[in-house]
Amino acid sequence: MNKTGIWSLLLVAVISLCWSLYRDVQLEKLFPSDLRNRIVGARLQKDGKLPYFYKWKPADGVRYYDPTNFDTLRVSKTTTTPYFNQLLYPIADMEQRTISRLWVYLQYVFLFIMAGMALGLATTSLQKMVVFSVAISFLFTQAWIKVIETGQMYLFVPLFALACCFFLRKQNNMAAFVAGLFAVSLVLIRPNTVVMFLPFVFLAGRYSLRYTLTFFIPVVLLLGYIVSNSQQRALWTEYAEGLSEQLKVHQDLGATRQDNGADPEFLSWEGWNRAEIEAEQAKSNYINYSENGNVFVLVENIFGIKLSPTFLNIASLLFICMITGLFYFFSKKSGFHLYNIALLGYSLYMISDFFSPIYRHQYNTVQWFFPLLLAAAGYVKGYKWIYVALVAGIILNIINSPYIKMEHTIGEYIILGALLLLAFVYKGEQLKPYSKSNIN
Repeated sequence: MNKTGIWSLLLVAVISLCWSLYRDVQLEKLFPSDLRNRIVGARLQKDGKLPYFYKWKPADGVRYYDPTNFDTLRVSKTTTTPYFNQLLYPIADMEQRTISRLWVYLQYVFLFIMAGMALGLATTSLQKMVVFSVAISFLFTQAWIKVIETGQMYLFVPLFALACCFFLRKQNNMAAFVAGLFAVSLVLIRPNTVVMFLPFVFLAGRYSLRYTLTFFIPVVLLLGYIVSNSQQRALWTEYAEGLSEQLKVHQDLGATRQDNGADPEFLSWEGWNRAEIEAEQAKSNYINYSENGNVFVLVENIFGIKLSPTFLNIASLLFICMITGLFYFFSKKSGFHLYNIALLGYSLYMISDFFSPIYRHQYNTVQWFFPLLLAAAGYVKGYKWIYVALVAGIILNIINSPYIKMEHTIGEYIILGALLLLAFVYKGEQLKPYSKSNIN
């Protein structure tokens, strides 16, 4: 790409960033409801209380008040893990409106960090421009917009995954420790990401014993702390119970009900004003559009068949094992490379996400940030048709067309198929693993 093209792309990027930031600042004024239940959960946990079945009482005041948590369910709105709640401790005691504004800017910080790491993996100017283009284009997807509108936490997943792989390619033990910390943190904020690391066993023997042990130090320390600490055990036990109740809610399996009292409907709380929220919502042109791309949703919509959670879990496991096995036999002669392993592993995680019996909403789609940026960093013209498919998948997640049913979901499945194919066929230098002799 010539200098004129580069400057043109940079100009478009700056304009796009300014516009999307302006748009997102306006969206924040509509009250990101999911962020509130995350903060309430973190506060409860920080105060030594169990958050997953908490229901508000008048004596609790506004500290634990969540206007979306007044229903007839026993289970609360808090669905994040105890570990993620702990990550929120530094900001949990701030006024909610301050947290809400900060959260919008934090999403952009995450975007810049991920784009920076991806740029660091790219080796040619063309690859860097492709990374830049992917990062900017994702700001216009319905997934990004939905993350901002709800105050969701799903950017943590691609951020931690990318950071883990970024540090795994470094040649020192400190990087191994950091990579291990991001790996275990990823699993502790999103437990089914553990399947991402299944194909990483193919790299066994590529790293020295000291490097490998250093990687597992934070894993052992964090898991050991959770197991040995009674409060942590209680939190994780209740989290599992809460997840079981959430499953009943999502699958209409008879969730436990109870009388939780009425919403006091505070006129204002922690910087928010109910009248101002309603006024912003009235004048906003935001259209709440979200697709559920789960396998069980598609099967029920197309064939009228309701799949059981047991079937979904078994089918997911079999599909993941089948793809992993095919990859092993396809790649064992040419050797296993970290770049391909990372693309495959994350695709396996997303398969488990699609097979989840719990509804995945539009904001889940931002999790594709990691493999899309990774694919962009390794762009090679020889695989142009795979990249054309990836571009098509992104475009389908940007448009809202009345002529295409579930275009965002179609786009996600196209991205999944293209990334799996890329994981099988890619041959390049990005994230190339180091031999034992090169690792301290």
